[in-house]
Amino acid sequence: MGKGGYFELSQVAAPLIVMSASNVVMMFCDRLFLARAGTDMVAAAMPVGMMYFTLFCLYSGIVSFTSPLVAQLFGANDRHGCVRAAWNGFYIGLAASLIIILLNPLLGKYIILHSGIKPELIAPSLDYLDGLWLSGVFPCLAIPLFCFFSGRGVTWPAGVVSAGACVLNVVLDYMLIFGKWGAPEWGIYGGGVATSLASGFSFVCAAALFLLLPDQKSYPTRRKFGFRWEYVRKIVFYGAPAGMQVMAEVGAFAFMGFLVGSISVEAAAATTIALSVNNFSFSPLLGFSDATAIVAGQYIGRNRRGVSEQAVYRAWRVCFIYMLFCAFVYLTFPEFLSGLFAPRGGGSGFESVIELSVVILACAAVFNLTDSVKYVFMAGLRGAGDTVFVFLITTGAQWLIMVPGLYVIVHVLHGTVIQMWYFMTGYGVLEAALIFWRFRCGHWKKIRLIER
Repeated sequence: MGKGGYFELSQVAAPLIVMSASNVVMMFCDRLFLARAGTDMVAAAMPVGMMYFTLFCLYSGIVSFTSPLVAQLFGANDRHGCVRAAWNGFYIGLAASLIIILLNPLLGKYIILHSGIKPELIAPSLDYLDGLWLSGVFPCLAIPLFCFFSGRGVTWPAGVVSAGACVLNVVLDYMLIFGKWGAPEWGIYGGGVATSLASGFSFVCAAALFLLLPDQKSYPTRRKFGFRWEYVRKIVFYGAPAGMQVMAEVGAFAFMGFLVGSISVEAAAATTIALSVNNFSFSPLLGFSDATAIVAGQYIGRNRRGVSEQAVYRAWRVCFIYMLFCAFVYLTFPEFLSGLFAPRGGGSGFESVIELSVVILACAAVFNLTDSVKYVFMAGLRGAGDTVFVFLITTGAQWLIMVPGLYVIVHVLHGTVIQMWYFMTGYGVLEAALIFWRFRCGHWKKIRLIER
């Protein structure tokens, strides 16, 4: 198979794919139950969920850089350094949690009230925001602890815990949205509470796995917890551009969601349904791209950058073939996939929602192929520490091209949601080309993240 080969990538990627898939199943069931409860609820779920994630993804993106740092330290055989990096990533997450608790509810409410969405979506949007309040805190605390495992190529803890959190969230969704098994019937607020509780479960499991690690001689997780400025500086310095890149990207999509919500409830519901279906295709791509960053970082830590580069190209081939299959499914069964979200009793006007979803899924089929290029090669750059230029490329493209273009389509040209998605598809091709060009330039080979 060779170093950095398909088998090694698949071994690291499999649990990460399970983790990403579990998150998608949680989101899918959440929105499926909300769609059954009412079209206005599912229409509100997508923009609010993306908006709230935007408000904390800067911090989660920063602490996520603990994984590439651990990967390179592990490749350099610095076992105690892996532990110190995880602890200091946790300290950053702890500081971020205080900001999220105090600031995000106020910012979220202000954004919803001034977003321009239809008036009938404001009340369910605020309810959903209230339920999601703590869902941003627990990931910031859990991610650095999971990174200690995943950065060393031990990815099963994240996969197993995420699967358990998925099951818990689905059960809580059913209970709290519909008021089953003696639980209160909270509707969309219950969906947000279920997400927060499942996130808390993931953090508790991550902390237990980290602190109760049996091999305390090689990895003294209960002793090497001292604050180290050098690790904090590296995680923040290299992770902040990555976090800002995620925040800019999710923020741009949240902006798109609110623009769609200003067109009509049907347009918002169709976009939410299409993206919920598409997440099932997108989640394996995220898992494989995370594995790419880990494997690439480990070989860079071993000073074998040629193997690291080959691993990235191999990962892209796998993801591109997978996305071709997903495109075939979208183009062959779009009505069936959209019809899964039909409200109880049918619901008036849902036929128009399905018609819109069919076209959006066709656009998503093309968009996914470009994402296979974007996310895999971006992962290779992240594993090497080349995060600043990626942030500049993606943020510039999103906020200088995508967001202004969508605004013009909706508020100047008074276009439709279908025209918005045609524009998004063309934009996806451009962004993927820019990321691939950066990787081909090879500047990432000159970055030195750890000292030898």
